[in-house]
Amino acid sequence: MNLARVVRGLAVGSVGASAIAALVHTTACKDDGTHVYIGRLYLEARDCLGTSSSVDVISGDDPGTCGPICLVQRRGDGGHAIYAATMCPPYPSGVEFDTAGTDPACPKALDALSRGDTCLTDGGSTHPIAPAGSDAGTD
Repeated sequence: MNLARVVRGLAVGSVGASAIAALVHTTACKDDGTHVYIGRLYLEARDCLGTSSSVDVISGDDPGTCGPICLVQRRGDGGHAIYAATMCPPYPSGVEFDTAGTDPACPKALDALSRGDTCLTDGGSTHPIAPAGSDAGTD
């Protein structure tokens, strides 16, 4: 095989790959009138939050940041997922989402959000509640 032909083929392939990458980037940045609603999953057993993740895709432009809200997503298996979020409305809707904040776990989820408590992979968290009776935080 001719080395010059191989080099030319690689150059054409690189240009094609660059063009495809540019097209994908342009498409990904296109404002299509939707945004991802971001929240943090509350892990009840550990009393801390996961990192920010997508909760739903919402119509309209990103509305920015508002006060904290608790979103409860009902699952088909009878369970639920609780998210703490600070994105403004519109909130995820439909029968599977409850934005009333009446679930008993909502106050704990919002408390974990206010203290910035993120669950760690080792089983701990970044800002756990100090155990009752401990002298944590005192001199």
